Amino acid sequence: MTDQWIEMRDGIKVYSISYIPKTNPIGRVHIIHGLAEHSRRYERFAQYLRSQGYVVTLHDQRGHGKTAVENGYVYGYLGDSASFDQLVDDAFEVNQSYQLQYPALPVVLIGHSMGSFVARRYIQLYGSTVSKVVLLGTGTNSELMAHAAIALATYRENTLPKEQPDEFLNGLVFGNYSKQFPDEGEFAWLSRNVESVTEYQADEACGFVPTAQMFRVLLEGLNSLEAPEFLLNIPNELPILLLSGTDDLVGDRAKGVWKVAKQFDKANQQQVTVVLYEGGRHEMLQETNYKHVYTTIVEWMKRHEPTR
Repeated sequence: MTDQWIEMRDGIKVYSISYIPKTNPIGRVHIIHGLAEHSRRYERFAQYLRSQGYVVTLHDQRGHGKTAVENGYVYGYLGDSASFDQLVDDAFEVNQSYQLQYPALPVVLIGHSMGSFVARRYIQLYGSTVSKVVLLGTGTNSELMAHAAIALATYRENTLPKEQPDEFLNGLVFGNYSKQFPDEGEFAWLSRNVESVTEYQADEACGFVPTAQMFRVLLEGLNSLEAPEFLLNIPNELPILLLSGTDDLVGDRAKGVWKVAKQFDKANQQQVTVVLYEGGRHEMLQETNYKHVYTTIVEWMKRHEPTR
C-alpha cells in the first residue's frame, strides 16, 4: 500500500492510497467509500483485487478519514461552500492524477452507499473516462420528501454551529435503521458479520454523526443524480453492475435498487446487471459471504472487456 496526498483545485488536500499488483496489471479499480467511514476499511477487498491483477486506488472523501483531519475539519463537515458535485469533482481529480501514472489501464469505478451516489453522478459528468461501474448498496429517494428534507437540513445548517454534529437529522435519517434489528445493536443494519460491525464501532473515524451541511449536500446530490436529463448523459454502452443485499435498508430491501435499474433502463443504458444476495445487509463487502461477493464482482468485470 502506498499513501499519496493530492491537492484539489480549491487547495484541499485529499488523502489517497494505492495497491499495485506484482505482475503486469490488467486494469485499475478506483473505490469511493460511503458515509461515515474511510478508504482503509477496504484494504481486504483491495488486496483481493490486487491479487486478480488490478491496480487499486481509493481516497478519503471530504469530511472523512485523513482528508478531514489534514484540512482541519471535524468528521462530517465538508468545508466552506460545499456541494455534491464538489465530491464528484474530487473523485475525478484523484482519478486523473492516477491516470497520469497508469495511462494505458482501463478504469473501473466502484462506489459504496454514498460513494455509489457520487459514482452515479460521476458517470453523468465523466462517463467517458471509465470502462465500467459497480454500484454497491445504492438506492433511491422520493423527490417530494427530498425537497422537504433539503429545506429542513438547510434551515438547521443556517441555525447550528457549522461543525456541530446534527443528532436530530441523524435520528431522522438513520434512527429507523437500527430499529429493524433491535436485538443486534445500533449498527447491525450494516452487516450480519458481527466482527465487522464491532470493528466499525471501535473505529473513531467511522459511525460519526454528520453535520446538517453534509446531510443537505447528500440530499441535493440524490435529487440531481436522478434527474432524467442528467441520466441521459451516461454513455449508453457503459457496463453497470448494481449489487446489494435484500435486507439492505438503504436500498429499501431491493426495491430502491430496482428503481435505479429502471432509471438506467429509461435512459437507454444497454448493459445493466442487478445482483441481489438474499438476507444481505448494507455492506456486502463486509458481509458473512464477502468472499463470494468479491468473486462475483471480479467475474463480472472480466466478462465485460474494456471498450477502449
